[in-house]
Amino acid sequence: MKLKDEKTEVKILKAAKEVFTKHGLYGARMQEIADIAGINKALLHYYFRNKEKLFDAVFEGALKKYFEQMMVIGDTSLPVKDRLFVFVDNMFTFLEEYPMMAIFILKEVTLNQDVFKQKIKQIKSNQPFLIDVLQDAMDKKEIKSFDPFVFMINLQSLCAYPFIAGPIYKNMFISHGYEWGNTHDNIEKIKDSVKEFITFKFQ
Repeated sequence: MKLKDEKTEVKILKAAKEVFTKHGLYGARMQEIADIAGINKALLHYYFRNKEKLFDAVFEGALKKYFEQMMVIGDTSLPVKDRLFVFVDNMFTFLEEYPMMAIFILKEVTLNQDVFKQKIKQIKSNQPFLIDVLQDAMDKKEIKSFDPFVFMINLQSLCAYPFIAGPIYKNMFISHGYEWGNTHDNIEKIKDSVKEFITFKFQ
């Protein structure tokens, strides 16, 4: 029996991530994934029997990486504000490495809500929920009171939206004679502004 090679599997998953991010589950084609991975379609099917199983592996990996960024929220050795700063650093590092991942997750959650709910149950650890952490800190008078639901939505939006809408803003600015893109320096400026938002809320 032919043994599966780890390097080949990594190449397949990398190619699949690229194709699924671009086309989603239903628009992706196994032949395109095989071509990008540099293997034939038969070998692709040997590693992953069908598109759904391959998608499952890619989507689960994306969600795991996404939730890993939130683990610091449960680190009680740090004040809540410091935890949020580390979370922002982690999220921007993640999205710089996988700039299309936010779009990928958003698209697939919208199209496959049942799949998303099932994956959340499988992947999510026992780490505390950000809203619970904020509410506990407010109850203890460690931070001032505000709506934790709105704060969480704003925080995650500020982190993800520059990557989701990056191409829109780049073209918009160019059309008005400005050069701007998701370069590391520009991303650092946006990240600092997110931390300023956190500081403002905690004043």
